[in-house]
Order: sequence, then C-alpha cells, then structure tokens
Amino acid sequence: MLKKFGEGVRVRSDNLAAMSKLSVLGLGLRCPEQATQRCLDSLRQADRVFLISDNLEKQDWLRQLNPNFYNLMTHYALGKPRRDTYQEMADQVLDCLKSGGNAALVSYGHPLVFCDPSRLAIEQTVGAGYELEVLPGVSSIDCLLADLRVDAHQYGLQIYEGHDLLLHAVAVDPSCSQIIFQVPSLGDNTGGWQPGRFRGFIRALGEKLAQSFGEDHEVVLYFGSNSPERPTRADRCLLKELHQVEMVSEYTLWVPPLGYESLPPDLQSRDVPVDLELAGTGMAWSDRTQEMTDLMAGRDVYTLQAIPELPEAVAVDDFTRLPADGRPKLVLFPAHPCNSGGVHWARQAQAAGLSYRIRPSISWEGGVYCDVPIDPGLLGFQSFPARHQPPEPINLATLLRLPADPRPGARYWGPVSAFQEQAQADSVALFVTGPSPRPIENGPFLRALQLSAVERLVAFLELHESRLVLQKNPSAKMWLHANLQLAGREIREALAKTDLAQLAGDGNWSLYLLDHPEHPAAPYLLLRMRCEEALESVAKGISLEPLVGWIKAHR
Repeated sequence: MLKKFGEGVRVRSDNLAAMSKLSVLGLGLRCPEQATQRCLDSLRQADRVFLISDNLEKQDWLRQLNPNFYNLMTHYALGKPRRDTYQEMADQVLDCLKSGGNAALVSYGHPLVFCDPSRLAIEQTVGAGYELEVLPGVSSIDCLLADLRVDAHQYGLQIYEGHDLLLHAVAVDPSCSQIIFQVPSLGDNTGGWQPGRFRGFIRALGEKLAQSFGEDHEVVLYFGSNSPERPTRADRCLLKELHQVEMVSEYTLWVPPLGYESLPPDLQSRDVPVDLELAGTGMAWSDRTQEMTDLMAGRDVYTLQAIPELPEAVAVDDFTRLPADGRPKLVLFPAHPCNSGGVHWARQAQAAGLSYRIRPSISWEGGVYCDVPIDPGLLGFQSFPARHQPPEPINLATLLRLPADPRPGARYWGPVSAFQEQAQADSVALFVTGPSPRPIENGPFLRALQLSAVERLVAFLELHESRLVLQKNPSAKMWLHANLQLAGREIREALAKTDLAQLAGDGNWSLYLLDHPEHPAAPYLLLRMRCEEALESVAKGISLEPLVGWIKAHR
C-alpha cells in the first residue's frame, strides 16, 4: 500500500505515555504569511508551545494564538556549547510531555531543515513512547526555488551542507541543481566566526564543484529574507571567484545545471501586483498558506487538477488555455510550483510579456523530510525526476519519481499530492536511504585545511592571545619558527611537572590537553599544531598575508 505524502510522522505506543503528544511544526520562512492552516490548528490545540526564535514579532503573534508560550532561546549563553543548548531545549519539551500535556515545538521554516532541537526532541519522544506528529513548513529551500525560479521538476535537486560535500564521497551530478548550505561558515570551529573568513575552505569547495561544472560556471549566492528590514539577495559569481566574494552569514549557494537557462530572480516586494501568480497547494488542502488564501481574493483561480474544497476553481492543463482577458490570475500547482511544472509556465508567461511571480509552498521533498524523518541539511538529500538515472553509488538519501508502475517489494512514497486517490504518472517515488555511515573521501577536506591553515592560525590567536606568551618578530616566517619553539618549550616544562603526567594516565598527554582546554599548556599545544600547519602550507605556496596583518596590528 502506498504511503501518502504530507500525512506527517505519527508514532504511538500502547502505554500511558501515549496520552501526551508532541507536534513538531514549522512556521515557514516568512511568518505569519507562510504559516499553514494545519500548523495553526495544531498550535491552538497545544497545552504548551515552545518556540525557537529570537524574533519579537513572531513571539507576539504566537502568543496571541496560544498564551501558553515559552521561548527556548533563553537556553543560549555566551561560551556555552551549542550541543548542550539544543539538548536542554529538547529536555524541556520532554518534561512537558512527562507532565501529561500536549506540546508543540515550533521553529521558523521547516522543522527538520537545520534544526537540531527538533531532531533531538523527535528522537527522545519516539524513544519514550509518546505520540508524535511532524508537520512540514515552507523551508528556506522552498523559498530559494521560488525566488530564483529553479526548475526542480525537470532537473531535480542535490542538497548538502558545505563541510559534508568536502568530506564525503558524494557524486555531484551536473545535470541537476545543487543547493549547498552554510558556505559562509565553512572551516569554522573556533567559536569566533566571521562570515566567509576561512577563504581556503570556500576555495576548496569551488574547486570540487569546478571538477563537474567548470571554473567559469555561474552560480548564485542566495539570502532569503524572513524580515521586511532585510531584502532578499541573489548575488552571482563564477565558481573560480567564489572564495573572493564578500559573504553574508545566511548565504546558501545554488549551482544551476550545466546548460540551464536561468530566469531573472524575483527580488521585488511581494506586494507588487503581477498578471500571473503561480502558487502551490502543499501536500493537502490544509497545507495552504495564509499567503495563498489572501491571493485567492480578487483573482480568477485556476488549478491543474480538481480540488473538492475549491469547487469554483477552473481546471486547466496548459498555459495557452488561460483566457487572455487581462484579469489577474492565480494558478495552483500540486505541492510546490517548482516541483510540478510552474517554471515552465513562468517561461511561457515571460515569452508572452506577462509579469508573474512564483510563490513558495510546501514541496514534495518537504513532505518526505517529515515522513522519514530526515534533516536534509545534516544528512544530505537528492531528488530526481522520472527517467533520471541517479549517480552511482547512491551516498545520500534519494527520492526518484517513477512512472505509475512500482516494483514489488520496494519502498515507495506517493502519490505526490494528497488530492490524488490513485497513483498517476510522475506521482510515485522510490526512496533509498543511502549508506550509514557514508564513505569518507577526505581529499577536498584536506585541501581546504591546507588552503586555510594561516587563516585558522590567526583565528586561534585572536581567541587565545591573552593566555599565551608570544614571541614578537617583524618577519612572519621568523614569527612562526620562534613561536613553534616557544610552544615546544612550554609543553616540555608542563610535561616535567608530575600533575600532567599523572592526569594523562595512559601517557597520551596530547589527547588529554585537547580534551581539557582549561589546562595552561593546552593553548600551547594548539599553537604548535597551528604553526606546523601554517609552515607546511606556506611551503606549498599559501600566502602569509593574514598573519602579517595580525602581527602588524599587535606590535
């Protein structure tokens, strides 16, 4: 039996714990206009609502829906490891379930796109036997597809986190779109992050992509705004220029397929009227956003298939069937317009001289994230249209649309739209989880470490200078050698003391120091490591300019 999209994960046990339910919800990237009716209903029914957002307007809006509201952002603290913060958030939600109440855990965007507290809360809820409901939201990926007018229907998607792409043996397919998260934070493990600081990592990423696309391939750095004060951005560059671009912390990288004819990005205000609005229904009628409900007022509504809840809509199957009467029109596509032919309609509208806009909605991938469940940013994800051959071997979670002839015994999702009672062409999908753990291919990652060695040394010095006694020297190379000797002397003196020898226990003092950064000798071990890395990289032609600048500023 086929499993329908958009139903959400529901896990229930027979014990008393099942009396409590956790609803994990996403408000959409732009709230409240992208909040779905299904999400709003769950919020109103919850005994306690937990929010992960520091946006005051979102907090005020949510408090009006449900006054039993708590902001989990209070768990953040300066210098506190983020994994501890996320675990505390999940623990507080679980405490609510233990008390017998129904809880709603709410984040902006999609609840399983780069949201560790949601993932941890889901794992704990299932482990404890409580009922669980995970509902999709309009994600940053969905907004990127709409704003950049990306044809995911014909070309498919591959989605990764930047470090993940550098470290794992993932086959990049140049015939489909690549969406790469957290490019500005590549290389950051210092706690003193500045967007795009570790240019060596960004350069290594550009080199890896250039192997498939060529260094002169044009890419787009996208920032999807979730606030009227910050406009959406789409900045273009060539892959060979990627490491030179001034980064915005929220940038996501879109790499178009080879030979893809890009449409102009939509960066104008959402309030500017257009001739044609292309929107999506989500996975069910209750997945409609407030934005879509507002659009239906004052426009002729057309759909690609009949919707029982919207009997006044006119069903059309082709752009040329729309009447040329000059009235503003709204066309509703199954799921997300970019998943179901909306970009093809947009191209025809542009050719006809009509103004148009693609509105983001919950995509069919967004439904899968909830049903599996899976975080596409954390684990990677790819989806392909029917008749596309995915790269081998499959090293990511993979969804492949199929004609309506599923093979016996395979794991399928479908139909894509909850409005379809029978599987139709391109509405059934084969899901492959991919290997766990995924194979490591660390060549690009080691290349990134080499290219950024001097940058990482400077970032370390900025954080730990107060704990170090450093040698001053006008020459950067001499500075490296002098401080390498200084670090070695400090470590030898620490080893001569019985306390370190005893604390190390098994004699592995270096691992002990790395695990105990509070020890006085720990920063000197890291200094030695960073200096050695920098000297090796300089010998291979890496510039010392970041260190030169730091020395000049600290003379």
